[in-house]
Amino acid sequence: MESKFKEGLYRLTLLLTASTVLLLALMPHSAPARVILVLSGLGMGSVGLGYRRLPALPDSAAPIFLAVLLTTLLWLAPEQHAMWLWGWAAVIAMPQPVLLLLLHSLLAASCLWQVMHLTDTTAESLLTGMLLVALLLLGLARQLGLSTLWRGVSSRTRLMEHLLLWSGAQLKIDLSLETTRCEREGSHGELLLLRSPSNCQPALAEALVASTRSYESCYQADGQTLAALLINRNAKEATLRRNTLLASLPSPFQARFVTLAPALSLDTQLAALERQEKPVVVLEENK
Repeated sequence: MESKFKEGLYRLTLLLTASTVLLLALMPHSAPARVILVLSGLGMGSVGLGYRRLPALPDSAAPIFLAVLLTTLLWLAPEQHAMWLWGWAAVIAMPQPVLLLLLHSLLAASCLWQVMHLTDTTAESLLTGMLLVALLLLGLARQLGLSTLWRGVSSRTRLMEHLLLWSGAQLKIDLSLETTRCEREGSHGELLLLRSPSNCQPALAEALVASTRSYESCYQADGQTLAALLINRNAKEATLRRNTLLASLPSPFQARFVTLAPALSLDTQLAALERQEKPVVVLEENK
């Protein structure tokens, strides 16, 4: 679920950036610069508000808006907006396709060329260029670190038009992360597996998502199995919540609750669920 938290942080960053850009538009600027600031701020704000909800806005929309802002300002009036040059590191750090990354690198170089004319000596120009290259490399390293996150986000599977679930591959990754987190924090974690006929899964998935908390993720483990990672303060709370959750789910289904433990194997539990005869099985410890 670490990916889920990072996705929320990314949205917050976009909204804060958009707010800052719009506030800057209120300061004294030329008319073209003010228009660019307003449009870019509104664009990034729209991406932040509609992230993963508006299919018309691709993941690359945010870096595009910011790149257009920086390029326009630095080409219109480099002497007034020279400090914006360092914003290219943020553009490069954002998730984007390789071709767009190359285009943005070229635009950053063109902006550097505009700013270098303002320096008094060759040494200052070289230092400015070296600093920008160093920041761009740091931004690139950050983007490579986020690539796993975005592959996980893109691996979500659409079960209903308005409902997104993480994939079974992401569940395997999150199992290990959440097991470690629960051991470290002393909380009680459970893997919930729900097996039902394919035609019953949309209603079951909607009820499952509605019954989970904001920091818990739901998954489509395979064609007939939904899953969730449930995090509670202790075993007593887990028992109470388990009963409430089962009462809220539409039948028919088979449920399997397994306490998170280092030896927990998703494939083993999926195979056991397939052979399971009882409607509900609770394993307090993975044996």
